[in-house]
Amino acid sequence: MNLTPSQWAALLPLIIPALGACAVPLMALDRDQATAKWIRAAMYGTALLAVGASFWYLTNLWQTGSQPSFYQLRMDRLAQFTGIFVLVAAALTILQSWDHFHQEGWVKGETLSLLLFSVTGMLLFAATSHFVALFLGLELFSIPLYAMVGTVRARTESSEGGMKYFLTGAVASSCFLMGGVLIYGLSGTLDLTAAAITLKAQGLALDPLVLAGAALMLMGFLFKVSAVPFHQWTPDAYEASPHPIAGFMSVATKGVALIALLRIFPGSLAPLGAVGVKMQAVVAAVAMATLVLGNLTALVQTNVKRMLAYSSISHAGYLLLGLVAGTPAAYSGMLFYLVIYLAMNMGAFGLLTAFGLVGEQTTFDDLRGLGWKRPAMGVAAAIFMLSLAGIPPMGGFYGKYMIFRELVGTGHVGMAILGVLASLVSAFYYLRVLVALFLQAPSAEAERLASDRPAVHAPLAGATVLVCAAIVLAGGFLQAFLADGFARRALVDGLGLIR
Repeated sequence: MNLTPSQWAALLPLIIPALGACAVPLMALDRDQATAKWIRAAMYGTALLAVGASFWYLTNLWQTGSQPSFYQLRMDRLAQFTGIFVLVAAALTILQSWDHFHQEGWVKGETLSLLLFSVTGMLLFAATSHFVALFLGLELFSIPLYAMVGTVRARTESSEGGMKYFLTGAVASSCFLMGGVLIYGLSGTLDLTAAAITLKAQGLALDPLVLAGAALMLMGFLFKVSAVPFHQWTPDAYEASPHPIAGFMSVATKGVALIALLRIFPGSLAPLGAVGVKMQAVVAAVAMATLVLGNLTALVQTNVKRMLAYSSISHAGYLLLGLVAGTPAAYSGMLFYLVIYLAMNMGAFGLLTAFGLVGEQTTFDDLRGLGWKRPAMGVAAAIFMLSLAGIPPMGGFYGKYMIFRELVGTGHVGMAILGVLASLVSAFYYLRVLVALFLQAPSAEAERLASDRPAVHAPLAGATVLVCAAIVLAGGFLQAFLADGFARRALVDGLGLIR
C-alpha cells in the first residue's frame, strides 16, 4: 500500500516509539558482562532517542499547523498536545529510571520496551474516535503498564500490585468493550461520531441500550482516571511500582484518559445531547466522591507513595469538575492543569529517587531531615507540595482556579466550595512532607543505617526534579500563555469546541 506524505505524517509519531520498543530488547540479548555497561547505556540512549524524535516531529507539526490523518487516526491539535504531554512524561521517566533501577539493583531493558509500547498505545488512544482503534490503543498502553508494575520481581508486593492492577483493569476493559458493542449494535457503525448522528436521526438518543453503552464506556475511562469507586487498584499499584513508573502512571494514564474522554463525550457524542446531560450528572457525583474519599484517606497514610496515590485520586476529582462545568474555558483549564500536574507529580515521585529512598523506605519517617542534607531537593519538594495543595502563586493554584471559576459561572457553586474545602484538607498531608523534611530530625537508628550505606548519587533524577520545579513555577506566572497558546489552540483546532 502506497501512503501519501500526509498519511505518513499521521503515523510517524506512533511508529518511532514502536520501533524503539522493538530495538531495545534486541540489545538486551547480549549477556557479556564485559559489555553490560555499554549495552545498558545504548538501551537507555535508544529509548530517549525514540521519545525525542517523536517529540521533535510532533512539535514540528504543531508549529507548522499541520493536522494530518490516516483513515480514523487524526493527528490533530488535540492529539499533538496529548503526544507532547505523554512524551515529556516518558522522557522524565526514562531519566529517573536510570538512577532508580541502579539503586534497586534491577536494571532490565524490557522495562524500557514496555514503556515505549505504552507510549505508542497512548498516542493512538488519544487520536481517534473509532471504537476499534480506541480499544486497541487502550489495550496497547494498559498491558505494558500491568507488567511494569511488577517489574522488580524480587519484591513480593510488586507481583501482588501488578496482579491486582491486571485483574481490575481487565474488568474495566471488558466494560468499555461492551459499551462500544452496544452502541455499534444500535447504530451499525464503529465510528462514534457517525454513530451519534445515526442514533439521533433514528430517535434513539435516550434508548436504554444507548445509555447503558455510554455508561459502560464512561466506566472504562473513569477506571483509568482513578476515580471513585474505580480507584481501588491505585494505592497498591503505585506502592508496588518503581518510583518512576508510578509517576508515569499517575500522570500519563490520567491525562490520556481525560483527553480521550473530552474527545468522545463533549466531542463525538455531542449530537446525543440528552446522553451528555445524563453522563454529566454521573461525572458530577463521581467527582464529588473522588474529592472526599481521596483527600480524607490521604490524611491517614504513613507511606509517602500511598499518600501520593490518594493525592492522585483526589486530583482526578478536580479535573473531572472541569467536565461538570462543561464550558470551553473549563476544558482549557483542564488541559492547563494537566501540564502543571505532569510537573508536580513527576517531580514528587522523582524526589524519592533523588533522595535514594527505595524499596520499603518510603515512609514519612524516612524523609526526616533530608531537606537540610539536600537543600536543592528540599526547595523543589516545597514547590511541589505547595502547588499540589493549590497555594498561590504556584501553577497548581491557577489550574484549580480556572476550573472553580467556571463551576461558579455555570451555577455549580456547591461543587466549587467542595473543591476549595478539599484543597484546604489536602494542605495538611502535603505539609506533612515539608515538616518531615525540614522540622523533624532523623532517628538515631536511621542515622546509623545511613552512615553504613554508600552515599546516594542520582544526578539524572535530581536534574528532572529541578526541571519539574521550574515548570511549576513558570506555570504560576505564564498561565495565560500556556492556557491560550497551547490548551485553547488544542481545543479550537482539535475538537472545534471554541469558536
